[in-house]
Amino acid sequence: MFNPRCAFAQSILTIIATLAAASVIAGCAGSTSQFNPASAGVSSQSSAPAAINPDTSCRNAGGVRVTPCRVVFTPSSPNAQTVTVTTPNGEKGKIVEHDTCAVAGIATIAQAPSGQWTVTPGSTTGNCHARFNYFNNGQKVGWAVLRVQNMI
Repeated sequence: MFNPRCAFAQSILTIIATLAAASVIAGCAGSTSQFNPASAGVSSQSSAPAAINPDTSCRNAGGVRVTPCRVVFTPSSPNAQTVTVTTPNGEKGKIVEHDTCAVAGIATIAQAPSGQWTVTPGSTTGNCHARFNYFNNGQKVGWAVLRVQNMI
């Protein structure tokens, strides 16, 4: 039994499927290299600078910040680095630092003047962290974490 409504719907679906297939084939046939030969074979991920850090979140609470919150030592960047710890009340209160770096030999962290700390690479490769606890009026009211990676 021939149904004209079903035949019409079937031909519409056939046309849509054909157009969709043609679009996919046309999209795959083109290459960006014909417009820009330098970009041939380069993916968008591999063209990103290596210096971009995928870890964009800094762990902190209570208005305490450590900047930068991640330090990486490499053979091309082996020098000590300075980080700054800021608190919500400026100079009021006290920062107490605890780390897993020195015991492991990954890095040493020492206080410098005016809210700054010096991070120096150790002789052991690996990862560690330092936690800066902020006390005001004898109570811990905030903290921030510094992550350290030594690849030397």
